[in-house]
Amino acid sequence: MPVDQIAQISAIAILPAIWAFLWSPLADTGLRRRSWIVVSAVTAGVTAAAAILGVRGSVPVLTALLFLSNAFSGLLSSACGALLTAMPETLRGRASGWYQAGNVSGGALAGGMVIWLADHASLPMVAFSVIAAMVLPSFAAFLIEEAKPLRRAIGPQIAGMFHDLRDLLRSPRTWLGLVFFLSPVGTAAVNNLISSVGQDYHASGGEVAWVTGVAGGLLSAAGCFIGGIVADRMSRMMAYALAGGLAAVFGVWLAIGPATPFTYGAGYAGYSLAAGFAYAVYTALLLDVVGKRQHAAAFAYSVLNASGNASISYMTWLDGVGYKHWGTRGLMGTDAIANGGFAVVLLLVAIYAGHHWHNRGTEAALPAEA
Repeated sequence: MPVDQIAQISAIAILPAIWAFLWSPLADTGLRRRSWIVVSAVTAGVTAAAAILGVRGSVPVLTALLFLSNAFSGLLSSACGALLTAMPETLRGRASGWYQAGNVSGGALAGGMVIWLADHASLPMVAFSVIAAMVLPSFAAFLIEEAKPLRRAIGPQIAGMFHDLRDLLRSPRTWLGLVFFLSPVGTAAVNNLISSVGQDYHASGGEVAWVTGVAGGLLSAAGCFIGGIVADRMSRMMAYALAGGLAAVFGVWLAIGPATPFTYGAGYAGYSLAAGFAYAVYTALLLDVVGKRQHAAAFAYSVLNASGNASISYMTWLDGVGYKHWGTRGLMGTDAIANGGFAVVLLLVAIYAGHHWHNRGTEAALPAEA
């Protein structure tokens, strides 16, 4: 399958991450949020396995199943985000680092596992392994101490959600945050395509699995921990701009370096660190904007998180366009230019808006507790 077609499928399949806020209110109602984590993990795992079993069928069916799996994953993200908003402000950076370390490293490790299994096992075994990898860890959510949700009439519950959402949309802090979340910075879109271009660097299947799986996952996790610490010790807007600069440096190396397995491995190693750093800072900044919401924590988190996922979708498509016209160098160059150029823009925005953010942000983020 051509890389540009893979990019198109990936861009469509992750669209539910943009629109997940439409069904995210489920995580604010009925079950505990930890229960919603397990329910969504099970349904996402089953549909992902179905996509693997049908991978040799039609492309539209494959795309639809991946789309549905990500729709269930969006509910899981909403429930996790709601739990994160309860963290103290001084710990949100490190909490975001731990959360994204599991997110990006788990995805990379599982991706590497699937690539390896595809060469050594049948498709049914691969599908079963995917279900196990997605569902079994979710049961750890039951170890989280969470109060039983209050049973309220549907009318006051909906009114409370709309109050929280209205307050969120009225805050200047929200619109400033959207400037960052909608930018190409921190999208790490190369992650969605890196396993498809290994042959362009003359890397073997085993090298691709190692670089994009175990090594990439561990390095992304390390980047998340570093980003979480940095996000608690400096302006999170400045750290966000720094993440774009780091991604651009390694994107340039992958674009202009010789087409060798070393370039592939070393370049993506650095890119993985930068991606983890960016995801942790992104989550910390998003939690700053959301604040503590009494009625619609999952809904508010998902509404803003949709903007970040939208930027990942359009950057994955744009990187695919770069590949279609100029090959691997075009893909990496497109990503590097987008990250580096907007990193400068966001740095200027951070310098200009930092005073407003620190002086007025806390009050703007917490009215829902009144």
